[in-house]
Amino acid sequence: MSKRKNFYKQSLSVAVLGSALFIAGCGTANTTAEQPAESEQAEAQTTTASDGSGETEKSEEDDEEAEETEEARAETETASTDAGEQAVPEDQQGITTAFPLGTALEDLIKHYGQPGSDEFFLGSRLVIFNEKDGYFLDEQDTVKGFFIANPEVSIFGTSIGMTFKEIDGILGASEELFYDEPETQSYIGVYYEENYRISYASDTETGPVRFAIVVRSK
Repeated sequence: MSKRKNFYKQSLSVAVLGSALFIAGCGTANTTAEQPAESEQAEAQTTTASDGSGETEKSEEDDEEAEETEEARAETETASTDAGEQAVPEDQQGITTAFPLGTALEDLIKHYGQPGSDEFFLGSRLVIFNEKDGYFLDEQDTVKGFFIANPEVSIFGTSIGMTFKEIDGILGASEELFYDEPETQSYIGVYYEENYRISYASDTETGPVRFAIVVRSK
């Protein structure tokens, strides 16, 4: 009787173990079966991305569109810069006013607003904006010369606030230096640079210049 019980227990243990192995085997089989499906799905995604019909192609198209937009913007900015450079005569590159000779009064007003001063000075109409940017106008109301009181404007390397001695060191000795009683009540130092006559005005012979008048000399 004892042997039968032992044999029964052994048989039961084998059966239980067999069932466990069968269940485990089924789980393994299911897992193994699922892996190819996932692999196939990954391959499908890879194929979709590589053949240009999925998310990857969309991203690449977006990148290409962004690059084209940047290129177009760069070309527009370059064209604008080139146009601005062409608008300024070559011999005027050393005069960094906001607008070149030949600019229409209406364009000045669009940029600055109405002039703070509009009167005749030294025989020509002079409009001054912000008390420092002045333009002489011809009969067609286009710029023919400059009245510069803005120290930020470069006049062939010189600027308002320098002395005649400092200007001499850049442009060479002045052609003439005199006191202008009837018009400006200032000391005037006259210089020629490129195709321009530049007249700097100062309260004294040694003090800083307050403004400059720049016109074509020929």
